[in-house]
Amino acid sequence: MVKVRGKNANGDGSLYALADGTWRATWYDRNGTLRYVRGRTRAAAIERRDQAVADDAAGRATRFSRQTTVAELAGWWLDNVAAQRVRPSSLGKYRDRVRRLNAGIGDVPVADLRAEGVTAWLASLSRDGLASGTIRDVRTVLRQILDQAVDLDMVPTNVSSRVRGPKVERQASRALSVDDARRLLAAARGDRLAAAVWLLFVNGWRVSEVLGLGWDDLDLKAGTAKVQRAAVYVDGVGMTLGPTKTEGARGVHRLSPSVVELLRVRRQAQAAERLAAGPVWRTVDYQGRPVPLVFTTLDGGLVNRQAVSKAVKRCAELAGLDPQGLGTHAGRRTVVTALYGAEGLDLADIARHVGHADPGTTAGYVRDLGERPNRTADAVARLLDGPSHFTSGA
Repeated sequence: MVKVRGKNANGDGSLYALADGTWRATWYDRNGTLRYVRGRTRAAAIERRDQAVADDAAGRATRFSRQTTVAELAGWWLDNVAAQRVRPSSLGKYRDRVRRLNAGIGDVPVADLRAEGVTAWLASLSRDGLASGTIRDVRTVLRQILDQAVDLDMVPTNVSSRVRGPKVERQASRALSVDDARRLLAAARGDRLAAAVWLLFVNGWRVSEVLGLGWDDLDLKAGTAKVQRAAVYVDGVGMTLGPTKTEGARGVHRLSPSVVELLRVRRQAQAAERLAAGPVWRTVDYQGRPVPLVFTTLDGGLVNRQAVSKAVKRCAELAGLDPQGLGTHAGRRTVVTALYGAEGLDLADIARHVGHADPGTTAGYVRDLGERPNRTADAVARLLDGPSHFTSGA
């Protein structure tokens, strides 16, 4: 519901009280286009309108108008908002989602978007055979872009917030039991990427952190490793070094004795590979400095995620395990599940071990509660269902 609470004396716009408790003030720019701003209070809306009028008169008006299309705003958002918030690898995914968005509704002015139109467009993507997860991701990006449109006073509300995305059937992600994980790790010992597989299934690292590890990050005598960068794939660039996904991953991590042993083996093997490569051995830089990477291709380049995923499947088959669904992230789920379900450790401690900033995220990785439900039920019976808690008589 919108109520008109006042008009300018000269007819240049109105003041509205919106249903959400905020206020909207309209005005006309030098081209005669109706514009509006929002404020949390009546006074704030008036102040913002006065500033907008002054900016327009001085030639400082915003580049956006009621004619600004979804594609124009999306391009600005990618360069000025998304690029400052996400890693380069994620930005490539955002650009792909914006391309899909622009192909469907890119030429529609942001001010003309309606919930029914967005709903129909998303339905058309489904009819065209686009996966539900992809449609959900495209809708999420549209919502973020239109949130920016609200912040820029281009529109009063985000119409996509009233549009539901498609239901996404999530495939059950896999974690190994403790016994199966031990079998896989034993089978991995002879693999060229053995140390990488062990870091996945013992430390629970992300594969990007494993592949971004440098020899200078290791203190093998102390049995520690410092995580401070990640190796990620960027569209149009390829594999490159960048920041870790979260701040929780950064810092010094303890390594198990077997991981230390395998890293020593890896160092010896890499020395032989470097000698064989000779002058074609590549140097990888990060922030203007060369990084002597632990895991490299045979000519010193960055290893991609798929190579490690193939190593995991290769080791699983060698161990007699079904490789289906066993990718690089299976190690992370396996570590969390083993420590929580089998060992009974606290989620906060497990989050620190695997590098999660939030234990709530860690909880989502648990695939088997083990004996925890039984231990909980036994504790309830012991504390509350004992005979000493009952009295006879009335």
